[in-house]
Amino acid sequence: MGGSSQILDPAAISPQDPTLLIGSSLTASCSVAADSSLRAEDLYWTLNGRRLPAETYEVRSARTLSVTISSLNGSQQQSGDNLVCHSKDGGILAGSCLYVGLPPEKPTNISCWSKNMKDLTCKWAPGTEGETYLHTNYTLKYKLR
Repeated sequence: MGGSSQILDPAAISPQDPTLLIGSSLTASCSVAADSSLRAEDLYWTLNGRRLPAETYEVRSARTLSVTISSLNGSQQQSGDNLVCHSKDGGILAGSCLYVGLPPEKPTNISCWSKNMKDLTCKWAPGTEGETYLHTNYTLKYKLR
């Protein structure tokens, strides 16, 4: 297979795969490719397979349709909730995963030690897990006195 033809996605959703707190709201946009015959009014949205009501939509431009989801509930599965932009014939144009939950509590009983003031070893008790599944990164910062 030669040539440099690219397969472009028929549409793009932004924001892509956001992490959100329970109770927050989200406005997402679906923009169809410029070379597409689709227009904003040809699109609709589903969340976990359920069609979202048209009154939550807003036409942003000829090719962009947004949806606003209020007071989000926690994700029911680790893979997140599926927000999908469809063409009016039901075809899937683009998708995004919403990760909705509460962050875990802060870790406690942090203690660190070092033999040479360069390599640091630390341990801590993790906070209780937040509600549902959120990707969490911990960053430990320290300063030599």
